[in-house]
Amino acid sequence: MSAKPGPLITRTTAGAGHIAVFLAHWAGGHTISSEELLRRVIKARAEAHAEAVEEHQRDARRAHKKATKLKRIAAEDGGLAPAAQSDLTGAEHEARRHEAALAALGDFEISDVDPGQVGHLRKKHAVLRCIALAMPVAGVAAGSWLLDGVVLLVSTLGGVTACFARGYTPFELSVRPVPAEVLAETARLVVEAAEEDEAEPVEEIATDDLGAWRQTLRVFVEHAVAAAHLERKGGVLAVDLLQRFQGSGLFLDKTPDAFPAVLRSADIPVKKISVNGDKALGVQYTDLTAALKRLPQLPVHLVPDLTQKTGEEEPLPQKTP
Repeated sequence: MSAKPGPLITRTTAGAGHIAVFLAHWAGGHTISSEELLRRVIKARAEAHAEAVEEHQRDARRAHKKATKLKRIAAEDGGLAPAAQSDLTGAEHEARRHEAALAALGDFEISDVDPGQVGHLRKKHAVLRCIALAMPVAGVAAGSWLLDGVVLLVSTLGGVTACFARGYTPFELSVRPVPAEVLAETARLVVEAAEEDEAEPVEEIATDDLGAWRQTLRVFVEHAVAAAHLERKGGVLAVDLLQRFQGSGLFLDKTPDAFPAVLRSADIPVKKISVNGDKALGVQYTDLTAALKRLPQLPVHLVPDLTQKTGEEEPLPQKTP
């Protein structure tokens, strides 16, 4: 009859099995939920769209600047040389091309994502994690070959000790929560969080459950747009809003390119507007009014005083001798 394994071997074998299951779960990228992967795909699309818009805006400004300079030279000199006239035509054509590209890009819209893209992103994470797991093993093998066999002995003893310490207690194979920054940048996304085997109902990000910082953002933008309307401006540029926030010590980690996404995450409509001749992404008064379903309110200190003191009459002008 074969002898039964002792409790030491049984406990170590059970711990090795639990560690192997946990490493397989982690290395396969199963700690990342499908919702997070979907949001990361949308986030990458939004960043690529914002980068394309910024590039076309920059090239369009450069072309307009060149065309304006050549027109000024033509007005001063009474005309242009053939080469300069060709440059002017090319600059105007380049400006029109970039403006057409901006019109075609428009505002970023969240479209359906192919499930294959989510699976591809999960496999990408799995490959990186498998490489991270293979590096210590390769280091032990190289150290044992180049230095001394003691490296292998110590590593083996450490692994056996870890398996014995884990024992019969399995790991909790959980899924990590979606990072807060990913949720903030994709807050308008309607998520169909479906796992590979079972589908769950559609979950919509409710706008009523906004965080305190989003509510502060909405109120601040509402006051700024209302004040701009009082000054007969159509709206406020996103870069100006960001400068005001950063002057108060808020959103210091945001760039002008990323801040429109922060505004959209708070359900603030953002599009390309013109303020004092500057065309860029911003918040327009009419769009904000439609989003709020009411007129934007002014802060108390900017409300004009239209009341008149009662009980006091204006003195009549006196005739001078």
